[in-house]
Amino acid sequence: MRNKSTQQQVNEYLDARLRQLTEDMGRSTQEHDRKWYNRLIQELDWARQLNKGKFTEDCYMEDTNG
Repeated sequence: MRNKSTQQQVNEYLDARLRQLTEDMGRSTQEHDRKWYNRLIQELDWARQLNKGKFTEDCYMEDTNG
């Protein structure tokens, strides 16, 4: 097994959690829950950007009305 840097491990974890939360948000039938998932996704996306050392967006926002 190849040794991975801590930064790479953190990025892989964040990517996996972001995928899971996005899927969960898509299955949610409650508007309040979708907003909560969106907030979690927004915060983890910011953490991922911070960990990579570059900011591509000010904040992640998904349209939860559709």
